Amino acid sequence: MVLIHMFLNYANSPEDKPEGNTCKDKPLTINSCGTYRLYSRLELPTCRSKGRIDYQLIYIASGKGYFYFHEDSPTIIHAGNMVLYSPLEPQKYIYYGADQSDIYWIHFSGNNIPELFRTYKIDTNTHVIPVGTNSNYAHYFEKIILELQLQKDFYKESSILFFTQLLIMMGRFNKENTLTKEGISSEKIDEATTYFHEHYRENINIESYVESKGLTTSSFFRKFKHYTGMTPLQYLLDIRLSNAKKLLETTDYSINEIASIIGYENALYFSRLFHKHVGVSPKEYRRTVNL
Repeated sequence: MVLIHMFLNYANSPEDKPEGNTCKDKPLTINSCGTYRLYSRLELPTCRSKGRIDYQLIYIASGKGYFYFHEDSPTIIHAGNMVLYSPLEPQKYIYYGADQSDIYWIHFSGNNIPELFRTYKIDTNTHVIPVGTNSNYAHYFEKIILELQLQKDFYKESSILFFTQLLIMMGRFNKENTLTKEGISSEKIDEATTYFHEHYRENINIESYVESKGLTTSSFFRKFKHYTGMTPLQYLLDIRLSNAKKLLETTDYSINEIASIIGYENALYFSRLFHKHVGVSPKEYRRTVNL
């Protein structure tokens, strides 16, 4: 028996149709937005031979995705990258549960999109756009999802503003990444973030990890913060707390068990850390999300 478990949260604009919405008479419209979090589901494939009639932007927040861009073998896209599909472009990609990927996606349309891409220096000649693993990306996606779900006054305008913030972050990262003179490549940071996601349950000595890669600690820390928006220690903490939230949301594990799973032997220390950074205790968080 295979356990099927996937967290899916998404919202559609009322005007959205299953295949998309062109909205050519408007500068920009957010059609739908959502997130996948794969835990133990074996795989999640998508195949649209005729694509959609709107744009799609996919953010790999953690883990990886396997994308088929006009070829038989997949291109593996790791965390810290966006994938852009244009209207009517064939789409084929797959996520595997073993990678425990966090994926955010948004569909949008409008007559001002090419100009927006030019304004924020987003290269539309490539599918894959490096953007780093800054947690603010997920924050803006989740804000858009909430706006579309609640549909309060001016939610369309608010969704567009949050999406514009995403584009601004992408543009800034691209410009700063071009100007930076650090001798550490983005691939090295990708390698480090992947390592942290795969080993966050362990007692990682960050300085030892950096030295094992033949890198300079000070340069690595500067480059890492530029790329992710956080120090390596903050990044590890963010991974652990994010996984703790998932376990609180989706399992009946005790606080002691969750603390142990994410790498803390002392459950009291974990609870204090969780309260400090999330604002509520683990028990209060579980009670709130299960209302």
